[in-house]
Amino acid sequence: MRFTVWGARGSFPTPLTPRAIQSKIASVVQRIKPSDLVSSDARERFLGSLPPWLFGTTGGNTACVQLELDDSRQLIFDAGSGIVELGLSQLRRDPAPTEYHILFTHFHYDHIQGLPFFPHAFNPGVAVHFYSPVEGLQEILSRQMQHPWFPITMEDKMSKNLHFHRIPPEGVEIYGHRIRWRELNHPGRAFGYRIDQGERSFGYVTDVELREKDFQRTEDNAAFFENLDVMIIDSQYTLDEAIEKYNWGHSSFSLAVDFAVAWGAKRMFMFHHEPQYSDKKLQQNVQSARWYANRIGGTDLEIQLATEGVTIDV
Repeated sequence: MRFTVWGARGSFPTPLTPRAIQSKIASVVQRIKPSDLVSSDARERFLGSLPPWLFGTTGGNTACVQLELDDSRQLIFDAGSGIVELGLSQLRRDPAPTEYHILFTHFHYDHIQGLPFFPHAFNPGVAVHFYSPVEGLQEILSRQMQHPWFPITMEDKMSKNLHFHRIPPEGVEIYGHRIRWRELNHPGRAFGYRIDQGERSFGYVTDVELREKDFQRTEDNAAFFENLDVMIIDSQYTLDEAIEKYNWGHSSFSLAVDFAVAWGAKRMFMFHHEPQYSDKKLQQNVQSARWYANRIGGTDLEIQLATEGVTIDV
């Protein structure tokens, strides 16, 4: 298994502004020394020495994560604006996929707003399967593509090769793998997903305001959260902000660390980034999260930012 993050921002897309790009360029220029320009190797070493927040970006698209089970079979979690870039990348594949399975955590705009621009949903030669534990999935998704909010409707313009599935309590089997779900603490209901493939396990646990009951060592909690090789988890706020925004449905990165350590996750990817955070602020947060994990004894936990366009083996 391997996964690619196509969108990791929360709430709304946040493209880099001209001012932010100018600030990055100015910061890079200030760091250059004459010795960094003497050869192509020196220039490459200089670029490689720059911090990630300068030489790159975390990305501005909203939630979409692709999980490839192998070279020909894949799952997609959420259809935020990131699914547009995913779709365009898939058009360039040879051969291009003829089947997609998209699982939704919930239907807030930042998790569905890219669907009307997913090119494969308009191709009758491609089967697109949608999944949610919620009843009435087809009506929910088609409702965002209606006049006066959108110029075309799902029923009139998208292909007839769309399939809508309500996931039963025991989960759903796709490509011979059981995908389990669990309801999370989020306004209007949201759901996390877990998939195990052989000895590897992947959890997508976003849009959750963690509670004490999520840490309790119950059989259900352990079956879903325990010993994940990869845990993608909502880490939108600092602790102060999480306190100010109680009941908004998102977690602080420190509480997410507590949760990942408590359930024995091997790698935690901070996700659903606050849209007002700059790349520099996000890098500061991940450094703080690593410091905090070490302080509470989670030295074995690897913590990274979910970064757009990066593919990682589970």
